[in-house]
Amino acid sequence: MSGTITATVIRSQEQSAVLRTQVSERLFYVIAGSVMLVATGVGFRAFLAHGKGFGGGEITRQIVPLVVVHGLAMFSWMILFLVQSIFILNGNRRLHMRIGLGGAVLAGVMVPLGSVAAILSAHYNPELYQPFGGPKFFLATMLGEMLSFGVLVGIAIIYRSRSEIHRPMMLLATLMIISGSLGRCPYIGEFAAMPPLYVLGPSLALGALFLVLQLGMTRTLSRWYVFGYSTIVVACCIFIVMGHSALWNQIAEAILL
Repeated sequence: MSGTITATVIRSQEQSAVLRTQVSERLFYVIAGSVMLVATGVGFRAFLAHGKGFGGGEITRQIVPLVVVHGLAMFSWMILFLVQSIFILNGNRRLHMRIGLGGAVLAGVMVPLGSVAAILSAHYNPELYQPFGGPKFFLATMLGEMLSFGVLVGIAIIYRSRSEIHRPMMLLATLMIISGSLGRCPYIGEFAAMPPLYVLGPSLALGALFLVLQLGMTRTLSRWYVFGYSTIVVACCIFIVMGHSALWNQIAEAILL
């Protein structure tokens, strides 16, 4: 009898530990989403409040509507990521999945929208990107970010029924498009103008902080987050090397004509 009671107590303790870990993991994504949403709000405060561009300057006048739509789409994604994380924390998986359909459509729109906005902005306002390695290098990183975002969201959608893959892929996808807002935040902007990483540096640093935070909250390492984060670090290095190559300069010249 005593052995049965002991086994029951042990199972109950194990179940409680698993539940605490699950709650901590879900809370982690809510915190990560909150941090990214706040960073987006702070970074784009001039745009949101006064319709101003980087450094308080005017938005590239030839593409004002495109920039506004692009900015609103990015901000909407940040809100959606946080809301979806809150739904999972509260156990509202059904609503999470329903809204996820809209998120998939939004992501599908954001990739071409962001790519076109980057190309036209670098074409019409090249001097804006001199602090970030020049317009051609900037274009390589921005197109690389949009490509990475699309691939990561695609993986997350394919594995939507496997939360251990879906959640970190969505977080990493969101991390890949936050460079613009981080680069506009006070103090962080100086980091975003430092070679060789430029705008990629703050995003990668935030991703590393998220890894430490998740480990501290859950006492476990998500192998999918580690794998995904390692992959985007390698991808960013490729973007940097490619952005300085003679081949890319020729391609960029043709794109920016």
